[in-house]
Amino acid sequence: MCRRINAVICVVVLGLALASVSEAALVGWWKFDDGSGSIAKDSSGRGYHGTITDPIWVAGHYGGALDFQGTSYVDVPPESWSTIERQATVSFWAYGDPDQQPQANFIFGAFSDPANNEARRMSAHVPWSNGNVYFDTGGPGYNRIERAADPADYEGTWTFWTFLKNADTGDQQIYINGELWHSGTGMTNTMEGVTKFTIGTKPSLLEGWYRGMIDDFRLYDTALTIEEIQLAMTGRGPGLELASNPAPENEASDIPRDVVLSWEAGEYAVTHDVYFGASFDDVNTAGRGNPMGVLLSQGQAGATFDPPGLLDFGQTYYWRIDEVNGAPDNAIFKGETWSFTAEPLAYPVTGVFATSNGVFDEGAGPQNTVNGSGLNADDQHSTAAGDMWVARPGDEPLYIQFEFDRLYKLHEMLVWNYNVQFEMLLGFGLKDVTVEYSVDGEDWAVLGDVQLSQATAAATYTANTTVALEGVAARFVRLTVNSGWGMMGQYGLSEVRFMYIPAHARQPQPADDAADVSVDGALAWRAGRDAVSHEVYLGTEADALALAGTVTGNSYSPGALNLATTYYWQVNAIQETESWEGDVWSFTAQEFIVVEDFESYTDDIEAGEAIFDTWLDGWVNDTGSTVGHLNTPFAERTIVHSGRQSMPLSYDNSTVATSEADYALTADWTQYGIESLSLYFYGAEGNTGQLYVKINNTKIAYDGPAVNIARPSWQLWSIDLSQAGNVSSVTSLTIGIEGAGATGVLYIDDIRLYPEVLDYTFPDVTGAGDTVQGVPNDGDWPANEAPEMAIDDNVNTKYLHRKGGSQPTGFQVAPLVGSAIVTGLTFTTANDDYGRDPTSFELYGSNASIDGPYTLIAAGDIVDFSQATVWPRFTRNATPIEFENTVAYRYYQLLFPTLRPNNDGLMQIAEVEFLGAIVP
Repeated sequence: MCRRINAVICVVVLGLALASVSEAALVGWWKFDDGSGSIAKDSSGRGYHGTITDPIWVAGHYGGALDFQGTSYVDVPPESWSTIERQATVSFWAYGDPDQQPQANFIFGAFSDPANNEARRMSAHVPWSNGNVYFDTGGPGYNRIERAADPADYEGTWTFWTFLKNADTGDQQIYINGELWHSGTGMTNTMEGVTKFTIGTKPSLLEGWYRGMIDDFRLYDTALTIEEIQLAMTGRGPGLELASNPAPENEASDIPRDVVLSWEAGEYAVTHDVYFGASFDDVNTAGRGNPMGVLLSQGQAGATFDPPGLLDFGQTYYWRIDEVNGAPDNAIFKGETWSFTAEPLAYPVTGVFATSNGVFDEGAGPQNTVNGSGLNADDQHSTAAGDMWVARPGDEPLYIQFEFDRLYKLHEMLVWNYNVQFEMLLGFGLKDVTVEYSVDGEDWAVLGDVQLSQATAAATYTANTTVALEGVAARFVRLTVNSGWGMMGQYGLSEVRFMYIPAHARQPQPADDAADVSVDGALAWRAGRDAVSHEVYLGTEADALALAGTVTGNSYSPGALNLATTYYWQVNAIQETESWEGDVWSFTAQEFIVVEDFESYTDDIEAGEAIFDTWLDGWVNDTGSTVGHLNTPFAERTIVHSGRQSMPLSYDNSTVATSEADYALTADWTQYGIESLSLYFYGAEGNTGQLYVKINNTKIAYDGPAVNIARPSWQLWSIDLSQAGNVSSVTSLTIGIEGAGATGVLYIDDIRLYPEVLDYTFPDVTGAGDTVQGVPNDGDWPANEAPEMAIDDNVNTKYLHRKGGSQPTGFQVAPLVGSAIVTGLTFTTANDDYGRDPTSFELYGSNASIDGPYTLIAAGDIVDFSQATVWPRFTRNATPIEFENTVAYRYYQLLFPTLRPNNDGLMQIAEVEFLGAIVP
């Protein structure tokens, strides 16, 4: 049904979009397709990129999405609301976490004062904890509409929400999946003055954290029509006929002179007209009928443009892309006029360290000449003596010396001379100086003698001496004083700024110290000025780099790198007559390679995107397996190890020998230092059978405890690929369960390749699925804080007994693994009241029954929980609890005789581990 509605919308509305340029202005579009990092790119072309806290990238409704789990949010520049006053539309796809909704959330909020709850210029609760959806605009004294929502609209499914406000008509409306769902009239409050805009929480960051996924978030500065809303729901919508995502970004600076422009083509564009020049008016006004010398490419097919020649240093350029539709109308959609500024001829050296051999007072030292003290935004220097350097000579000629962080190709030196109010009388400013430079601070060369202009003694004073440094290579510069502008025997300066030519390679990609870098990625950098080639050095030790290659461009492909390895690299820029050694950078390659994460599958059978279209089951391979649920959603969306989906694998060997799921691939698993294949599986009570995988038909059985297949918790299995034979050409991966009559269901997630075999043998002999009962076993605990929560391998749950303050409480357990010798314990604190933490333990064993009788094995204090300082929440004890025991027991009893002082009568524990060895 949904697919049929969307198709109708596309056909009906597409014609409207092609007919003319919509007046709806898309002022922000966060697709959340970035996939990694902490920046949510704005695809509107306006540069309102959001900053993400705790980003969790997942597959979304269209491409990628962000998963918000209670700490994540996007901080969007409030300037995105700068054109909004009387009309606005916000739309997005949302998938509420069914385990968390309804919960009190602000799915977005635009406030004029984040600290003022009333200052809601526009915000929405989808929903609030009572299941109502609220839409507020125009605060303080905000307009509000609200309506109780069906849980099917806000949890467990992707829903397209649109919130629209038109203060001109008084309409305030909420749309669900392109249809009007709720509205109000007489809503005339306006929405200007936004100072904080967040997605995923309230702008105050104090409450309202959304839990669920959000995709394709858009902001318009007008009230959309229902046709435009329905078109936006298809992933298109008003404003998408225009070019977007300009590179360089709008108003960017320091752009290389040989830049190639690029953009994202409009939805319907067949060709593109490119306008480019140094005049905003010309570029903004020109057209095909009057090109004004700036229509540099008409009707081109590609979405890139290389401006002729090299751009001028420091020049601001303007450019515009008009998108041209195909026949029959060949409509032209005029684009926005973007701008950028080319790189300057020279850059200021930062982090300069200044010293002097003169005698100076505290607060008037030489560092004042390079720390910006006394300079305002217009580079005007103050007349305050405390912002300057002044000194008396000692036994030797006075000098001031400057040290840089590296060797630079120096272009010029700007000088602000000594500038106190009475400088014209005092003459402390330097006049005649000798300029010297050095590579190492030991051997010096004389550049020449120069005269520095006297300062103006005014607060509007700007640098009035420029000393040409002629491109010398130096790390040190020294000014030796020969005379001053007065006869007082003291000499000073206000500020000195050194400008350099960027001869060395810089701005590495990946960035220095970057992590999770692709093992197939290329290295790139900003080329050294006037470099004819670059030497690239690469290695795993910073002080033992080897020449990897020489390139004429500014990128290098090192070939296959090794997983989880830190690399060091250096680029030397080679000019016609000299070379410039680059800094040593580093990066760490990605930790693992994803074979399958199950995130890309949908419920679209017709498109072949269902999980069982890729993972073939018994319907195809004639085994007893069934991949996916019988009804939508086909992939599992509640029991997941990471992301939002896992693979359900049901099996029934009552009439067949095995149940298998087959996955076809083409891969070389001998690259990148790969040593192991890993996967996570989650069982269910009553599961039977033996788990195995086949790699190119080489069968490898699961070698962990057989009972783990019945544990309702995520279990890691790491497989040494040396068991699989030749894996240079892997074409198939099979996951199977064998055993006559074996039945059950497994969930599979996160199939990955690692550079080492992971340790998946855990000393904890208990786990989810074990038989557990409380002590006393009287049911005196909340339903969701039962005894089995103490060993469910999840620190976010807990076991709470209400009699903990009056008697020893605890639990008894029959591990699925059978008999075990336990020689240690760990305890993890629960989420809240620390007074409920146990401070001592008693461990007993039995081979009779879970009810005993029991024999004492060990007892003692839980030292970390007993100390005066409260042990952190959700934290395991650090002081080991170990004891002598050589007896294997089938059943165990753990009691907590004492709790922390000032206890409220309750005992709670988040997790307990029984450390030991299973007895065969």
